[in-house]
Amino acid sequence: MNCKEIIDNVLSREGLYRVIADPFATTDLIVQENIRILNQLVKALVLKNSLSDLLRECKFSTFQEFSAGTELAAGAVIYSGPYRYRCVNAAIPQIDPATLGLQPGESGEGADDVQWQCLGDWNQYPFADLADDIASIDTATMMNLDQRVEMTALNMHQWAKLKASAVAVGTTGLYTVRNKSIYIFPGLAPNTPIIFLYYTSKPIVGINGNIKSEFTASDDDTEIPAQILILGTAYRYLKDKDIGNWGQIETEYNTALSAYEARGTAPQQIDIAGGVTVNASNYSDGSWNVGA
Repeated sequence: MNCKEIIDNVLSREGLYRVIADPFATTDLIVQENIRILNQLVKALVLKNSLSDLLRECKFSTFQEFSAGTELAAGAVIYSGPYRYRCVNAAIPQIDPATLGLQPGESGEGADDVQWQCLGDWNQYPFADLADDIASIDTATMMNLDQRVEMTALNMHQWAKLKASAVAVGTTGLYTVRNKSIYIFPGLAPNTPIIFLYYTSKPIVGINGNIKSEFTASDDDTEIPAQILILGTAYRYLKDKDIGNWGQIETEYNTALSAYEARGTAPQQIDIAGGVTVNASNYSDGSWNVGA
């Protein structure tokens, strides 16, 4: 059901049905108000992180360590020492960017004419670099595809204790999430493939296939169930105006939403703010070697 069909049904539930060829071209204030409320509802549902249809899959590989003489494409990211660096121009670098003394946010050029930008901690993977629509990640789905094992999420207290260790001891595959980034515990080899599921911040799909965060055209579509959007928009509009049977429609909406959310609760969620890490190994994974 596209946006026009949703708005048609919303107006019908409100008892305010109009024949609108294009909701986004009309000057009808009621229609414009309902579009605004519809988009507010979409944003509210995105923030709930509870609709299984909003889950997307992301796959990435851990950063490659700098190696002199290895060809890099423009924009390639490598790590060396405590930081990761972006190679600005396609090149075959000979000089380690760590020797340039760059701090996060700074750029510089080596004697081999290779330009570098220092990005930050070597084990940090910003959401924006992985996918441009990550609202949050499902921490129970992070997997190491090389070893076919589940990775374990740590809270900030556990992470700080590990980082304070001169040599980190524990099992590989530990990570934490903060600052809209994934931080991976030392121990994974370069180019290790990682996969996880995330909740998208852009659940609307345009006729051209582009995804976006709100409806902007009549033929926009979405995987959010139409019935939830229709009931949610109708009750919110009627409640704002204090007219009609908004209480009954609100009850229908909450019932429909609860039933839908229950369908996607099978995967267990890891509490990023709690839990216990058990160090079962007696070997060292390696030094943190991260920036201050």
